[in-house]
Amino acid sequence: MSIAPLRIIPAGAGSGKTHTIQEQLGEWVINDLVAPERIVAVTFTEAAAAELRERIRAKLLALGRLEDAIKLDQAYITTIHGFGLRLLTEFAFDAGLSPKPRLLNEDEENTLISLALAKTEKADLITSSLDRFGYRFDFNSKKSAEEMFRADLLDVVKQLRASGWKVGSEKTNTHSEDWIRHHYGLTPDADDLKDTLYKAVKGLLGAYPESMVASYGTSKAAADDLKRDYRNLKNVVNNGVLDNNWKVWNELRKLRVKVTKAKIPEDYAELGQRVIEAADALPHHPGPRDHAIAHINTLLAAGKDVLELYAEAKREAGLVDFSDMIAMAGELLRTRPDVIATLKERIGCLVVDEFQDTNPLQFSFIWQLKEAGLPTVTVGDLKQAIMGFQGADPRLFDALINNNPDV
Repeated sequence: MSIAPLRIIPAGAGSGKTHTIQEQLGEWVINDLVAPERIVAVTFTEAAAAELRERIRAKLLALGRLEDAIKLDQAYITTIHGFGLRLLTEFAFDAGLSPKPRLLNEDEENTLISLALAKTEKADLITSSLDRFGYRFDFNSKKSAEEMFRADLLDVVKQLRASGWKVGSEKTNTHSEDWIRHHYGLTPDADDLKDTLYKAVKGLLGAYPESMVASYGTSKAAADDLKRDYRNLKNVVNNGVLDNNWKVWNELRKLRVKVTKAKIPEDYAELGQRVIEAADALPHHPGPRDHAIAHINTLLAAGKDVLELYAEAKREAGLVDFSDMIAMAGELLRTRPDVIATLKERIGCLVVDEFQDTNPLQFSFIWQLKEAGLPTVTVGDLKQAIMGFQGADPRLFDALINNNPDV
């Protein structure tokens, strides 16, 4: 009898997955398939790790395995960050690190990232024209345009860290740009679309050069719309806004050609409809696509710059954060086969609880141990993913299940 190289337990809520882990590990210990001190079990909260340890201990005590229950204190049963920190501590000299790295507290981390956000110049394309990139005062959250942009940039920073992007990496992530181009599809010629709309606007203003508000603003909503329409029509003719003002394009798609309590002239409605039809080409215009690509590429460049500035500040202060624990431990395993060999001698099995809350960086770290030949058990429930704010990607667990149908 031996432990299978991989076991997947897609356990739902209330299905007793912790009990399953407890029973499985107890059985392996009793059958001498794994020594209790050679168990590695990782989860995502201190409370869950403590509960798992005590349940396994209770199982061994119930079976009369007192010595094994005592040895369990030597096992790696902890959070995934705790496991990473333990490896960095035990193999500090192999990794070229201090054996006692100081962990940033949350306030220190937020302060250093905020300073890095303030220093980066990679976001100037957006910050010089926040409105053009869709950043405006948010009446729900009461956040300014600058705060909305900072929130977006901070989210990009978090995603880069969760995906395992390394400071100093020369790799250019083109996935976002490729995704935008693929889903946008083929586009007509931009100049042709602009000329068509310009001619339609010119035709409407040629026939009706004055605002329609005085005669047809029969309600506040109608008056506001007609004022907006006239302003946009004049801007098209006088200010050349059709090259990159997609807000004007979009508003011209909603040009008002009907009002209540009055009848707009038929030829105005007909000419207005031509404007609407020309502006309706906006979803197929290459301009917004290129605008979106510039937006995401600028956010990514600024996010990477923020991470580099943040890493420099941590190095100068001799500090590490939670992401460093995983990234540095993963790098240690990738670059030091002797460390992997030592861990294979120390570890008999690897259990990953709440696998649906794993992010790509954590997955890369843990999976190196499985690929090194350590028997691995993964437990999770796709419906209970709660770590999205840390970049967790439940699709990793889904892909693991689908790619191993025989497990």
